[in-house]
Amino acid sequence: MKILPALPLIGLLIGLCAVTGAQTRHDPLNPREVDQLRESAQEPKKRIDLLISFAQERMLAIERLRSAAQPTADNSGRIADFIDDLAAIVDELDNNLEMYNGHSEDLRRPLRHVLAAEAEFLQKLEALGDNATSLQKRRLTAALADASDSVKGSSDGARAMLAEQLAKRGEEKNKEKLDRQEARQAQGTH
Repeated sequence: MKILPALPLIGLLIGLCAVTGAQTRHDPLNPREVDQLRESAQEPKKRIDLLISFAQERMLAIERLRSAAQPTADNSGRIADFIDDLAAIVDELDNNLEMYNGHSEDLRRPLRHVLAAEAEFLQKLEALGDNATSLQKRRLTAALADASDSVKGSSDGARAMLAEQLAKRGEEKNKEKLDRQEARQAQGTH
């Protein structure tokens, strides 16, 4: 009978542990990067370029760890952390693209930059998986799969967004051209 009163207490402790664990989520950006993003909140192209550069920095960190002269047992864990950070940054980039596209921003150039960078990320992630040792593959498989899915999804979205923007801007240019022709014709009749 004395065990029953302890059950609610155990449930409460488990719940508190779960909440505490959820609150300690890792931020993929360092304070300097957060400040840079905050400063560029009203500049879509600059913000997109910053996010791409942050993702590229994570890829460089992964490559440095991977090619370390004396790899340690901890390298696989650190590489997995950087891969997770890369995926989170790509997801943030994708969210920003969707937001700015919703505001009718002209993103044609930034989208081309995003597509080039993400193609490079995919290539490097695939090479990382292909060249990993069996131990590294076991430790990195989930992170690589998640990051590859994030990058592929973002690239698919960016490709569709670019096609939409090209079509929309093409229609606007044609309309402007027709308006200029009509204005010339109207001037010629007066």
